Amino acid sequence: MNQPLVSVNIRTFNSEKTLEKTLKSVKDQTYPNIEIVVSDGYSKDNSVEIAKKFDAKINFADKLGDARYQNYIHSKGKYIISLDSDQFLDQNIIEICVYECEKNEYNALIIAEKSMIKKGTFLEKLLAYDKWVVDKNQDADAVFGTACPRFFRKDLLKDVKWPRNLAVFDDTILYGQLLAKGAKIKYISNSFIRHSEVTTWIAFVKKFYRYGKGYFRALKEKPTTIAAHSLPRRSYFSKAAFSKPHYFFGLLLLYIIKVSAAGTGALTSLLSSLFEKNEIV
Repeated sequence: MNQPLVSVNIRTFNSEKTLEKTLKSVKDQTYPNIEIVVSDGYSKDNSVEIAKKFDAKINFADKLGDARYQNYIHSKGKYIISLDSDQFLDQNIIEICVYECEKNEYNALIIAEKSMIKKGTFLEKLLAYDKWVVDKNQDADAVFGTACPRFFRKDLLKDVKWPRNLAVFDDTILYGQLLAKGAKIKYISNSFIRHSEVTTWIAFVKKFYRYGKGYFRALKEKPTTIAAHSLPRRSYFSKAAFSKPHYFFGLLLLYIIKVSAAGTGALTSLLSSLFEKNEIV
């Protein structure tokens, strides 16, 4: 099989705690023809220095959506895989993805994710169960589903309208455009992206509060899709989710706390915006 170049795109911001492990999982791939492209959000820690140790090409962008675009234009590969800086690849995942696209002519791939449990907290177990339920259902609907592609043919992205200035949901909006273009997409679950989850409820709340601050900007971009993604995951009401009742009720708790934190962030952002407008007037 040919071995076309794969560009591994990573977005970072103060990611020094996990980034080295992420990059090592890239370097340890069984597939050899890889470049690393990192878009940093002006980190104040050693994220950029760590990326340089792995010969990454580095650019800078504030928002997640803009970082995704910057990584795209700086990538030379035939294929792009998009990672978060707290995610780690199974050793053969890029090899599998290239095979599926080269031999079976897929345009994009959704890769199953698993949580890494570090401290054994109830929150970690809930987040792990959440990902297990998603994988069991493989609900890849762009509006009501829960999974988005991470591996793409680069030329597939050439004519899309890139979501810009977004801090959240940029991948969801991009996914909808790919489906509208008739992209052939497959869900892969024989190898995984491993995710380093937060271990405390305080960290979880802060994370979704931060995401919430970008909510209204994303809602304006694609109202129907973003509103649908604000509802409880459809997979929560599947047979798999009910297989462990105590975790099922935990998933509902997870959703309530997530929405409360994100809603507070969205309201804070809205009030701040209104205040700034009044100040200008």
